[in-house]
Amino acid sequence: MPSQSILVTGANGLLGYEVVKRLAGAGQQVVAVDRSINEVKALTNRAFELEIGDVHKLHEIAFRHGIDAIIHCGGFSGPSLGRENPALMFDVNVGGTLDVAEVARQITIRSGRCRLLFCSSLTVYGNQPADDITEDFPLLARQCYASSKIAGEAIVAAYAEEHNVDAISLRIAGVYGPRRKTSCVLRLMISNALAGRPTHLPYGNGFPRQWVYVDDVVEGILLALNVKDPSTRRFNISGGVNPTIDEAASIIREVIPSADITLEQGADPEDVTLGRLSIEAARRELGFAPAVSLREGVMRLIQAIKQEHSF
Repeated sequence: MPSQSILVTGANGLLGYEVVKRLAGAGQQVVAVDRSINEVKALTNRAFELEIGDVHKLHEIAFRHGIDAIIHCGGFSGPSLGRENPALMFDVNVGGTLDVAEVARQITIRSGRCRLLFCSSLTVYGNQPADDITEDFPLLARQCYASSKIAGEAIVAAYAEEHNVDAISLRIAGVYGPRRKTSCVLRLMISNALAGRPTHLPYGNGFPRQWVYVDDVVEGILLALNVKDPSTRRFNISGGVNPTIDEAASIIREVIPSADITLEQGADPEDVTLGRLSIEAARRELGFAPAVSLREGVMRLIQAIKQEHSF
């Protein structure tokens, strides 16, 4: 990995934290930015509290540390978080991405190049049950969160086209892992099983959910950070398969025989119905190959939750 000075937004979140951890462990100069840096500050001495929207402070931090690249993991990280206050979610996700893109433009003017990675979401595709969904499929999302990601992609693409920002968007599947704090059906089923509580969901049987373990996403991000002259600037990042929630429940029951999980037939009303994402472009251009199967990821998550709660 070539030596760079890299700014990571959302550095205290699920993805950002692990990205900072990997980069710092590889000896890279990492500047970690988030609204709270309580956990990530142990990984790097370049950690800053910053409210999204404070673009002037972001400029100052970027230029003081000679930033070469930006990994934008910051913002509302899932549909459920923005439902109660969609205006705030748009302000943070869209306004924050605009701030980051503008900083990348200024770095490009000053230094000649700035790689900007934008963490988008599979939700931009909306309801499309066909398999092998490539990056050329239409973006049919109508929900606020997904729309904010579509807007973010449009912003970084426009800055790439008009201002030569070296931008790439990653359409990331449903990330799970030990540090995820937001709504996650895998964590719910596992936590209940370990605590001896039943889980009953009014959906799930036959409903596909494209999970991807956090370590695989981080690998995809780092590959995209360093790829030279890709022929496309949009990549799907997923686990490469499309298991159903009941298949995940079966794995949990195998590992925790006492698990009491019942699922009704049908789709999650708060999620999109989406066929399997094609990751062929990421394989071809980035060398991306997800390494953590759902079974392995569930095993890791079970161990992490046991340690968290002393089960």
